[in-house]
Amino acid sequence: MAGLKTASGEAIDGSFELQVEVEEGDAVGQAGPPAAPRTLALRVTGDLHVGGLMLLIVETIGVQRDWSDHALWWAQRRQWLLRPGRTLDALGVGGDARLRFAPQHRPLRLRLPNRRRLRLRLSFAQPLAHGVAQACRLLGIRHPEELSLLRPPEEEEGEEGRKGSAAPPPPDFDLSHLLLPPGEEGPWPEPLPQLPPGCYRMLVAPRGGLGPVAPPRPPRGNPLLRRTRLHARWLDSSRSLLEQDVADDEELLLRFKYHCFLDLDPQRDGLRLALLYEQARWALLTEEVDCTEEEMMLFAALQYHIDEVGGSGELGGAGGGDDLDDLDTALSNLEVKLGGEAEPPSPLEELTTVPELAEELEIYRPRKLTLRGFRPTWAVLKETSLSYGRSPPAPGEPLQQLNLRGCEVTPDVDVGAQKFCIKLLVAAPEGMSEIQLRCRDAAQYARWVAGCRLASRGRSLADASFGAEARGVLGVLGLQPGGGPSLPPTAPGDPPRPAPDPRVLLAPRFQRKVKAKQLVPRILEVLHRVGALSPVQARLRFLEAWRALPGFGLAYFLVRFKGSRRDEVLGVGPSRLLRMDPGTGSVTRAWRYSALRQWNVNWDTQQVTLELEGEVTLALWVLSAPCQALHEFLGGYLCLGGRQPGQPLDLRLFHKLTGGQEPL
Repeated sequence: MAGLKTASGEAIDGSFELQVEVEEGDAVGQAGPPAAPRTLALRVTGDLHVGGLMLLIVETIGVQRDWSDHALWWAQRRQWLLRPGRTLDALGVGGDARLRFAPQHRPLRLRLPNRRRLRLRLSFAQPLAHGVAQACRLLGIRHPEELSLLRPPEEEEGEEGRKGSAAPPPPDFDLSHLLLPPGEEGPWPEPLPQLPPGCYRMLVAPRGGLGPVAPPRPPRGNPLLRRTRLHARWLDSSRSLLEQDVADDEELLLRFKYHCFLDLDPQRDGLRLALLYEQARWALLTEEVDCTEEEMMLFAALQYHIDEVGGSGELGGAGGGDDLDDLDTALSNLEVKLGGEAEPPSPLEELTTVPELAEELEIYRPRKLTLRGFRPTWAVLKETSLSYGRSPPAPGEPLQQLNLRGCEVTPDVDVGAQKFCIKLLVAAPEGMSEIQLRCRDAAQYARWVAGCRLASRGRSLADASFGAEARGVLGVLGLQPGGGPSLPPTAPGDPPRPAPDPRVLLAPRFQRKVKAKQLVPRILEVLHRVGALSPVQARLRFLEAWRALPGFGLAYFLVRFKGSRRDEVLGVGPSRLLRMDPGTGSVTRAWRYSALRQWNVNWDTQQVTLELEGEVTLALWVLSAPCQALHEFLGGYLCLGGRQPGQPLDLRLFHKLTGGQEPL
């Protein structure tokens, strides 16, 4: 066909005209605004590969500069052409395609949990997980797989829109000029030395060095349904930023997504610890996590202590100093919570007899059409079984028995009112069976909570972590293992601290119950019970108490189960799945991840199928978020929850479990 032409004079050689828009972008170190995009009309053939097309574009432009960061973006298909060896015919690129030759790394604004804003240059072409790892490498945050990006709430976007054409607030630190070192994968153990002076110190300061801000009042309505809408804003970790319509200089939120905090070391994780504390603090203030009034007072006292001590010049989490030498006890308790190494067993724990808890408790089993309350009962906790009967026990009288393996342990405590109760949700054939235990004092409460938690994990009282678990329960209550409160030492000559402000320390629903002048002495009383702590110790105590809450790490999704006529809530946590009633918030069924055999996602119908042990299969549709969000939480928690300290992350398995698949 060589030499043949059409009536209009065009050559018949299989070539076609391709429109390519060239976006030079603002190169790092370039002065002045970037050049305006221009469109090139190139005549190409279908056997031309992507690398040859980019070379042809550069030769046609004729500008001497570094084009190594540029790649081809196909706007109609919303995909990057990153494989240079693929031909245009294999990709389906024809004359009607509109390609853009654009830089892959583009500016993006990130808002941290401490309300600080950073401007970084991240990859818009690689999957989102790669961009998050880039940001963590730049800031020196280990374990970037725990974090992800999400869009701001619609309420904030609406407020900015109502302000007119006002420009968005400028970033606190512009780090877009910093280039990440090539080669080594994973985060750097320390922040890069090119960070601006004072940037790192400001980021680890309490509240990010910003003034206190009162939490906004949550909108009216069902709080559980409101929480189901939070996870619709997470970006897809398997797709790039440009594929998800993220624009240049758009502001996104950097948050911890998977609450599996492995190997939390204050010496190496200064910024990670500070951001984790700020996210936990705001989750409590905005009522994303439920807690009792007594627990809220403990959180308020620790916040006040961190703000005052940290603001006086001793920054928590920055590493170094004598404070880190005093963290052995706090870290040992925290490592037990995070699945770390247990304490060596004592000689008494090495006896051949299986230890047990046998004491008199008050037990109540809620049932329909009953007026009975708590009754004194003789209870025995041995291995994973709870037996109870008449008190005092009669010889030879049979006891009722419950298997606590896989049960849900929920504290119900008010130290001021001397109320120490434990709620147990035990799996039963007809659903979840509830039983409540009331203890006489804090010491007995700590023993039984620790024992029930070990039994729910399939461990007995002979486990070496029983003592540390009980001490951790007392620490969460702000009590010492001896049972009494401890007063923090006061040095003569120290300037008096300002009174705590309940408006910035407590969630709005607690402020409506009691006047502010009545809350201040309660916060100070809890602070005296907590004792003298360094800022790092206070942050660890705060995170330990946060992790002990029943709703810690739960991601809620509004779902419709197949065969059901009403909507329900599915809670996905670090170690379990909960089926909940959206009206009352009660748990109707719970499963440990050990009972989950597999799950499947039909990307065409958006149906998720869970296959559980016992030949139980549940099919559901997610109503409050894309099914990709539920798929990512399931895969992320299954991959990250089973790791041990020092065990490297299997990135291939992590991306396989959390990655999605678009329908063909």
